[in-house]
Amino acid sequence: MKIKTTILGLSLTLFASMSAQAQEEKSGEKSGEKFAAHKTEMLGHLNKEKSAIDAAISCINSATKKEDAEKCHEQKKASMDSLKQEREAAHKKRMAEKKERLQKKLKEIDEKSAETSNKK
Repeated sequence: MKIKTTILGLSLTLFASMSAQAQEEKSGEKSGEKFAAHKTEMLGHLNKEKSAIDAAISCINSATKKEDAEKCHEQKKASMDSLKQEREAAHKKRMAEKKERLQKKLKEIDEKSAETSNKK
């Protein structure tokens, strides 16, 4: 009797650990994909900023008067403000998507909780 109980307990433990490991691998793949996408997005933003700075440097180098340099500064400021707005919009979009995913998970948890309480 004790042997059967021990074997059953070991089997359940093994099954639970395999299930947990599979779940971790699945979520790890998703987070790896998300990181790669976010990394690409970050590099894109940095390249845009670098282009704006390079354009400002070129503009300053070709400036012959103080007014020309001030125009370069204003152009750079406008470019950087535009890039900032793009980043903020992308951030808001990601946060809205995250909120939607979390609300969906919460709804699923509430439904499971309601099902288990109805069974009792």
